[in-house]
Amino acid sequence: MTVATSAPLLGPGSRATTAIRAALGLVAVAVFITQAIPIVTTFPVAIDLIIPLKAAERWLDGGVVYVPDGFTNLQVLPPFLYPPFVLPFVAPFTFLPELAVRVAWFGLTLGLAVLVCRRLAIPWWVVPGVLLWSPMLGGVWGGNIQIALFAAFVAAFWQSPRSQDLHPDPVDLEAAGAVTPRTGVLAATVASVKISQVQAWLAVVRRSPRSALLGLTPWIAIVAVTLPLVGIGLYGSWLEQVARASDPTWPAMGPSLLAYWPRVVFIALTIGSFAVAMLLRGPETGAWLGLLMLLVTPNMHDFNGVFLLPAMLLIRREFALLAAILTASYTAEGLWLGIAIVVGAMLAGLRWPAVREPVRGV
Repeated sequence: MTVATSAPLLGPGSRATTAIRAALGLVAVAVFITQAIPIVTTFPVAIDLIIPLKAAERWLDGGVVYVPDGFTNLQVLPPFLYPPFVLPFVAPFTFLPELAVRVAWFGLTLGLAVLVCRRLAIPWWVVPGVLLWSPMLGGVWGGNIQIALFAAFVAAFWQSPRSQDLHPDPVDLEAAGAVTPRTGVLAATVASVKISQVQAWLAVVRRSPRSALLGLTPWIAIVAVTLPLVGIGLYGSWLEQVARASDPTWPAMGPSLLAYWPRVVFIALTIGSFAVAMLLRGPETGAWLGLLMLLVTPNMHDFNGVFLLPAMLLIRREFALLAAILTASYTAEGLWLGIAIVVGAMLAGLRWPAVREPVRGV
């Protein structure tokens, strides 16, 4: 006598689970489209590129590069926060039509976002949904550098997937020779203009100090070559600007934990994230690094949420879709609830595998 078996009621592949995922998927698409309309109709394309362009213009004119007005007056352009070595690279573009430069940058950012999706084994039919997800769309449409940094992060810790089935192939960081100078360069790039994202590079340091140091070499060279152009004093002004950006009273800081917790606690959490980054092991290292960088970002904006994406592909699709819906809400509560769901599912999955999406072929 043969006994028929079936998937658990709410297990992957069951009718109930399929129905729940379909319903959440439809809600997600509706939310994404609803939020996308004001993004593309209210904000100029690649608006975040205007900030470094205007800073480069002030630098060329001999003016004040790190203007503090944006911290007290939300009606003016947001403050320039990138290190001085960025200025000589941006300066040539100030002589071109601004709209053309912004549209070109948007096209490049969009291309990088698509490449990220494919690197993470996201099939073509799902890519439009990911691009419409507010954290991704906000970064792409706004032309924020975070999309390029995220692309470097994904290229460092994931390899080309065997198939586009929503199951990314992480780099086996523990394998001999897996961590190379290329990995070091990509990891260093993640923190090149945002030092709070140094966790990826620290993960490389533990496995291959040589690759990590070689990865820093191009950036050290860039700073050295541009130093005679920008001057050492401008780095002091930059540090002062970064300090202003870490002031919890700045309204544009966003819902960073720094805005809610005492500074000493946030600093301790940040230092702790550095230590954890160096201790991480296993194929999920990249996903955990993304969560670490997100949790301790001092300036939280919608586009920072892209670092949730690798972890969202590891947890059950129901949880991932719910987190995607919440993080697309453009509310602090929705963002942190979405982050909590992803982090909670990742942690719970260490003990209860059912909370995770089954691995390929299982």
